[in-house]
Parts: sequence; C-alpha cells; structure tokens
Amino acid sequence: MPNKISFSCLFSLILFFSANTHASTSPSLQIIADAPQEQHRIDQLYYLQPHNSYERLEAGETLTDWLDKGFRSLELDVVDHGPWQGSSYGPYVAHGQSDIGNHMCSSNGADDRLVHCLNDIKAWLANNELNAPLMLYIDMKPDSNWFAAWYADEIYLLDQYIKQQLGELQFSYQGLLAHLEASSSSSDYRSTLKNIGWPTLGELLPRGKKVLVMFTGGQSGNVNNRMESALDNYNLHAFLCPDIDTADPEEFSGNIDSIDSNSSKRIFCGNVKAGDHYQVTANEAANTKQLMHLWNSSGDFNNTDFGYAYLAVAHGASAIGMDPSTVANTPSYTSQAIPFVGVRRSLSGYMRLRSVSNSDLCMTVSQGYSNGSNLTLSNCNTSNEQQFVYTAEGQLRPKGNNKYCVDYNTGSADNGDRMHLWDCDGGNSEKWQIQQDGTIQNRDKNWSYCIDVPGNSAEEGERLQIYKCSNNDINQQFLLDSVPDWAQTNF
Repeated sequence: MPNKISFSCLFSLILFFSANTHASTSPSLQIIADAPQEQHRIDQLYYLQPHNSYERLEAGETLTDWLDKGFRSLELDVVDHGPWQGSSYGPYVAHGQSDIGNHMCSSNGADDRLVHCLNDIKAWLANNELNAPLMLYIDMKPDSNWFAAWYADEIYLLDQYIKQQLGELQFSYQGLLAHLEASSSSSDYRSTLKNIGWPTLGELLPRGKKVLVMFTGGQSGNVNNRMESALDNYNLHAFLCPDIDTADPEEFSGNIDSIDSNSSKRIFCGNVKAGDHYQVTANEAANTKQLMHLWNSSGDFNNTDFGYAYLAVAHGASAIGMDPSTVANTPSYTSQAIPFVGVRRSLSGYMRLRSVSNSDLCMTVSQGYSNGSNLTLSNCNTSNEQQFVYTAEGQLRPKGNNKYCVDYNTGSADNGDRMHLWDCDGGNSEKWQIQQDGTIQNRDKNWSYCIDVPGNSAEEGERLQIYKCSNNDINQQFLLDSVPDWAQTNF
C-alpha cells in the first residue's frame, strides 16, 4: 500500500509495514440479493425499474429491449392532452405536452400513444416466460392546463382503457380485494393485507395473471384528493399509488395525506420520492405488505450506484427507479449481486459488521456514546453497540444512540485516519457506500477510501481506520449480518 513515511529511518519503515501491511487477498466476496421463487408473494419482491422507460432512446432501441435485458417493471408517463378519452389509441405517452412524439414504442414514426406501448408489451408476453409478473407503473401527467388534469372520471376512463387492452393478463385491484375478502370480512383491508399478504407467484402466473398496473401522479398539487375521489366513486382495476412523504411511515399504517381514514384502508401502494431517511418509510411499507414505488435519488448517490440499489432493496422498496441513459449501459451489478427482480429486504439494512479478516470480531462502539467514541473490533454479540442502521443518505448510525454517525477523526480522508462516532452533520466523512465485495467506501475523495482493519489480521480491541481502497483486501471486507430493525429516534 502507498504510504507517507520517511525512508530515512529503516527501523521506522519496518514498524510501519508491521502495522499496515495487509494479508493476502481472499476469494472475491459477493453480496447477492435472493432470487424470487414461486412461493414468494408479490409484496415480498422488489423490482428494478428504468425510470421513464419510454425515454431512453438510441437508434434501434425499443420499449421491450428493457424486458429482454431482464427488467420486469416499466414506467410510462401519459399526458392528459386532447380528447384521448374517446380514442382507441388512448392518451399520449410523454412527459408533457411539449414532449409528445415518437419514443420507444411501436407507433412507426408517429406520436406514441398508450395502445402502441401496451401492444408491444402484450406481444412480448406472448413469446416469453416470466419468473414474476410485470409491474407497469402509469404516471399521469398534466398538459399545459395542469389544474384541469386527471379528474376522477378521467382516472376511471384510463383504468377502463387499460383493462380493455390487457384483459385476462391483468391481476387487478378487484382481484386483490377478493383475495382479502376470502380471508376476512373486515372493511380494514390494510389490516387483512398485513396479516395474509398478496397472492404468491405460484398462484398468479399459472392463472395467466402477468401484469399489475399501478397509477401514480395526477393533477399537480392535488394528486391524492383526486385519487381518493376515483377510488370512492368507481370500481377500479389498477392499483392507486398516491404520494407519500419521504420520511412519513405512518402513511403506510394510518391515514394518507389528503385521503380519509376509510379510503386509506383500501389503498395498498405508495409513491415515494427518495430523500433523507426514506428508509423508515420503506421498512413500514414492507412491514405492512404494501408496495412502494421509489423514484429520484437520495444522499450523494446516483440512482444507478450500487449503494443506492443496495439501500432500496435492504429497506423494502418495491419498485426501484433508476436512470440508465440507454438499455445497453444498465449497471453490471444487475446481472449478479442485485438482479432485476429479487426478494425485498434480502440484503441487510439493519446490520452487524463482521470482519472477513477474523469473522469472530465485529465493529463495536466503545467508550459510550459521545463525539469521539472509538470504533473498535470486539467479539461479536447481540449488544446495541454492534448494531447499525444504514440510512438513505449513506450513514451508519448505531442502535445505542442513533444521533451519532460512523465517522473518522479528520476532515479529509487520508490513510490511517481513525474511526469514531460523531454528531451526524451531513458531511462527507459520515457517508458510506457498501459495495458488492463487502467493502465500505467513504464519500470523501470520490469514494476512494474504505473502512479498514490495521495490520495483518483483525485483533480484539483494535481500532478501525480508513485506508485507500484495495481490491479484494480482506482487511477491508465485512460480512453484513442482518439484525432486527428498530425505531429510529434522531435524525
């Protein structure tokens, strides 16, 4: 490893290498999310999703190229523009009125309409096998007259149009209600869902139920109110995903903003913009067996970063939006560590960090909880001092007092900086990106420094440091043991 020691003193050089030369590299450690099996329920799955799936156009790319790549969740924007309600083509597929045109669906050079995209999807389904139903998120966009967009009757007409196009391929909202009513006569459908969950893949796919449709968006500033009106006045087949605040888990267990109590009990999906502490909301969505559509990015992550996807899977998002610029440059981890469809929360969001160098030793808060408390290695146990939550902005906060963050003792990353706790203040030194090989990179200096065990092997009581990241170095790799989650009390 590179170092800054003076070469004028041979004895000092020997001591330096004794303390800092690492053991030989290990076979590659690989963090892998679980793959779906037929016994998994819909609520137990996550789906990676290309955000605005119709927009990533390069010469020759089509909407179904995403499906060929392995994605099983797509997002289409539809614009409430023109008299689409009486058209056999449905609404325009575009981000807004000014964006109407030919995108990735098969309109053959004309303006893409919903019928073109749905026909593409149906043709693909007729020729391909599935390991999980497709998720199709329809984001309702206003045209220039944003105030008049997506009244309840228009949401219903869109719902009926999609029902007509998909037919028996669709597993509908009404189908889920019937599933819940078969187990309970309670009008609190959310409570029943929490008790029994959604149907399994083995129940849906053999019946030909290959597509679930979810509605997001609507009139700007009045999304939830108009969704509630549509729910209360019509028998819908698509699932409504109203807007839920980034760090408001109570909206998945209680009332949704701008939707009354009775209507909230009949909604099983939420649309959440990623941001600080969305992990508390995602975990509640998973605990209540509801779907959560996640979009945008959080912290200093790009939404194509491994750390971003890791966090979303670990904490319980259902559809995880990302922005690959083309089909071809989908992140490489999607074919290995985090597949396109997998098991929700099969990665650790609440964790204990065990050293690969000595798997009996775990990262531990020593000397109590205060600014400067050391982070050392000690024998693994179930104490609060060895349990951490990995937050949406990339922090590692200890269970014993989660006002503090895992940090290091200088303002800028350098070899040998010692690990400790410090008040969470949003600085780079408290932001970490877990990688596929179990290394934990620090945000400072472009993610180039990692949590590190000094010396040749991990020892009891040794204080952790940061050091320049080195591929497959076992002193920089950690096994991430899942621990029970807990209510976070300080942000």
